[in-house]
Amino acid sequence: MAEPTYLAPGVVLQDRYEVAQEIGRGGYSIVYRARDRRVGTDVAIKLLVPPPAAARLARERLRREVEAVRQLSHPNIVAVYDVVDEGPWSFVVMEYVPGPDLAVRVRDRGPLDAEATARLGREIAAALDVAHRRGILHRDVKPQNILLAPDGCARLTDFGSARLAGSETVTQTGGLVGTTAYAAPEQLAGGRGDARADEYALGMTLYYALIGALPVRTGSRGATVPETDGHRPRRERPDVPPWLDDVIGRATMPDPDDRFPAVALVAAAIEARGEGLVAVPALPSKGRCAMCRAPEPFGIGVCPRCACRAGAGDDVLVFLERTSPGAARRAMREALEERIGGAASAAACQAAVAGERPLLRVPADAGARVLELLEAQGLPARVETRATSLHAAVRAPIAALAFVVVAGGVAAAMAAAVPMLLATSPAVGIVLVGLAALGRRTPVWNPPSVGRSSLPAEAEATAVRALAALPAGYARALLVDLLRRAAAVTAAAERVGPLVVAACAAARDLAMLEEHLAAFDARRDRLSDAPAGWVDALSRCERGRDLLTQRLLDASATLSRLQAGVVEGSGGDALAELARDLDAEGRRQVEAAREVADLLA
Repeated sequence: MAEPTYLAPGVVLQDRYEVAQEIGRGGYSIVYRARDRRVGTDVAIKLLVPPPAAARLARERLRREVEAVRQLSHPNIVAVYDVVDEGPWSFVVMEYVPGPDLAVRVRDRGPLDAEATARLGREIAAALDVAHRRGILHRDVKPQNILLAPDGCARLTDFGSARLAGSETVTQTGGLVGTTAYAAPEQLAGGRGDARADEYALGMTLYYALIGALPVRTGSRGATVPETDGHRPRRERPDVPPWLDDVIGRATMPDPDDRFPAVALVAAAIEARGEGLVAVPALPSKGRCAMCRAPEPFGIGVCPRCACRAGAGDDVLVFLERTSPGAARRAMREALEERIGGAASAAACQAAVAGERPLLRVPADAGARVLELLEAQGLPARVETRATSLHAAVRAPIAALAFVVVAGGVAAAMAAAVPMLLATSPAVGIVLVGLAALGRRTPVWNPPSVGRSSLPAEAEATAVRALAALPAGYARALLVDLLRRAAAVTAAAERVGPLVVAACAAARDLAMLEEHLAAFDARRDRLSDAPAGWVDALSRCERGRDLLTQRLLDASATLSRLQAGVVEGSGGDALAELARDLDAEGRRQVEAAREVADLLA
């Protein structure tokens, strides 16, 4: 069946744009070449044709995307001039590029050589970097969205179009947007892609440019599953230079933390022909402390030794809830032993499930989160302050024994006239109470220290508290990645400290934004007739989330460059500026989060 015709040649929009011909279709849009009668040049008109049920929301999103993209000015980005409504139509007026897209070029003339591919990668990476620094993600980097101008310059187009075609809501906290074949693994798994997902798509595009095809599809939904070292074009084309193979492989690693932390580093690596590629420090494996890599089986993020080392007077002790001897206590003990294995003695585990010894010591502001994690693992628990724990020790049976010892010693001393007993029996009682108190304050789970972070003490303490308090999720993963890079920068540890403190605050703010957007996403039905103010507030919150995410990625990128020695001097000025940017962005986005919280209320 023939595709419907929306705008016939000769139609004039806004008494200005005369449609010449259709030049492309994709998603819920059609692109036409048109003549701008007012200035006498050709332009591209992208007409929005969403399903009727989604038309209003699509128009709102289109307008906001155009408002954002119009800020971008770069020789490798197709300029966007305006968004216009006329009758039933909404369309975007863009720069017209008289050249084929990369997919057509490869189809008609075959794969590009290494030099042409490197130039294309450098140009598109530079374009993406400009967008990412403004918190604007492309979300659909692919050969069809890269136009090749007659002068050979690569031009990136269609920012945000994937969201028009693929989203039902403004928030888009999950769900796949973009083209499956170029989507990053975290997006295919239902996660929210950030700038590193654009980087992955660029790496796949460069692979396609060199090979003329994508890697064999081995995943679901027609996706390609990368090898552990990424997609490597040299496996199909041995003449590809090793440095270009390494850049593409690094950009397409399955774990976003193993890719370049920012797309600017892709351009830099291509420019340097692979020289100075920053090695990524080994990420602590699942179940390891993010600070020292000691075993950490409870999902808290830090081990007790790191928590104690960064502790303060308000730390709390986590006790398992007391249960009566029987099936319930056996089940709790089995759950505990499954977690810590042979790392604690049977007697220690028994004392923990009996509520006689604490399981963990954690920062006070992390207590609630730790209790949630333990509850989910079949280990219901409670927290006690150290003062409360000492009071409990004094009331314990050992205290009664101490009283008997002291009273008996005093009585014996009086009866036998032995002054020594009168002096020693109170001391023995005090020792017994002290031992009881010590037992009540010594955690059962206290793994040996594997090594400590090189971070300054204040930064380490702040990081420990943030890791223990942040919920498992996107913001915490970004912070862990940043911390592993910060810990590797040993030459400028003191200068890294303020950046780490600012990053911890930014991660908390990002987690709050994510929480509010997810809450609203759960009420997506309210968007069908939501007033414009709602969409505006949510768009600001979403854009703020992307901006804050990018600031954290920029910080990770700078730390990687500093580690590799490609930043002049100690990098102090760059680190201080990043810390200020993170603080300022965090404050702005807290206000955006409050606005959304008010809407939810």
